[in-house]
Amino acid sequence: MEFSIIVQFSKLVSDSPTSEGVFSLLAQTVVDKCGATHALVFGTNDRGDFALLSSYGACNEEDVRETTLEGVGSIGELRAAISAVCGHRGYDFRALPLISEAALFGALVVLFSENVAIARRQWSLIEGLTELTAISLNKAYQHQRLQKAFDDLRASQDVLVRTEKFRALGQMSAGIAHDLKNILNPLLLYTDLIRDASGNQEELSDIAARMDRILTRGLETVERLRDFSRQSSEETQAAPTDLNAMVLEAVDISNPRLTGLELVLQLGTPPPVSIRPADCVTSLVNLIVNAADALQGHGKITSGTGWADGWAWVEVRDNGPGIAPEIKNRIVEPFFTTKGDSGTGLGMAIVYAFVQSHGGRLDIDSAPGHGARFRMSFRPVGPLL
Repeated sequence: MEFSIIVQFSKLVSDSPTSEGVFSLLAQTVVDKCGATHALVFGTNDRGDFALLSSYGACNEEDVRETTLEGVGSIGELRAAISAVCGHRGYDFRALPLISEAALFGALVVLFSENVAIARRQWSLIEGLTELTAISLNKAYQHQRLQKAFDDLRASQDVLVRTEKFRALGQMSAGIAHDLKNILNPLLLYTDLIRDASGNQEELSDIAARMDRILTRGLETVERLRDFSRQSSEETQAAPTDLNAMVLEAVDISNPRLTGLELVLQLGTPPPVSIRPADCVTSLVNLIVNAADALQGHGKITSGTGWADGWAWVEVRDNGPGIAPEIKNRIVEPFFTTKGDSGTGLGMAIVYAFVQSHGGRLDIDSAPGHGARFRMSFRPVGPLL
């Protein structure tokens, strides 16, 4: 009989969706199946004090509500509070703690008539039900802790994802700003040239054509940011491209930054390569501007093209101070700069990203005091003749 009650109680407890439902089942089972007159189930609040959660049986509910529980936080104090209410009403009682794994989840108070004793086997059954309840509450508590930990982890993950998205957007925005600054700076020079050449229609047309090319590259750079915001699957929009034309356009854009420097072009006959022209111009402008910054107004910049061993290449080299060995392997890292507050650390990172995204190769040759050479190599379109 007792075994069947335990099995049935275990099933009911397992099916109960809330702790309150478990408390109610315990009180009802103790009264209906174990011969108790009344059962009170107490839980603990945030302060550690007992609070009445379930009451079931023959006692007057008004008498039950008279129980003072303020500041009652131990089994001994709970016994005293119950005794103050029931001691003169013809009831005896026992208080059993709901303990599992050293954690106190509450207490069961069993009231019975002084004239009708509860048999030992019934007390054993009550104690078994109490232990089952405590175990169930402990499992529910552990589940809640795990669920909270999971929710906190998921919230942290969401924050991390948002942070990474903002960081990526920040890097992208910084790169776009860097490119636009290099590309659009010559427009300031050309506005001065327009004022100086206001009476020369042929020169004005030439200046207008140059400005048109610069603005076109600027718009293409902004378009990259729009593609990024739409998460476009077309990362490169590559097209067969003449590397010589890219060099000439990049030199034209960079020309205002080359005051006092000697510029030499050594253009070969490389076959067309499949790349994104706007990104190629941007990368070459970055390399030329970096070379100009390294030379500080005195020296020579050489830009050339060619092809060898199945690769078409374009390069920029200078006869400046060169690159120290300890930083040579770091110059393509985003935000690494040797220019202090005047640099963003994005120029070489943009060049490297461009080469990698088109399946190319970036070679850097430099030694202190012997200048630097940056060569971008790409596979040509179609077979070489």
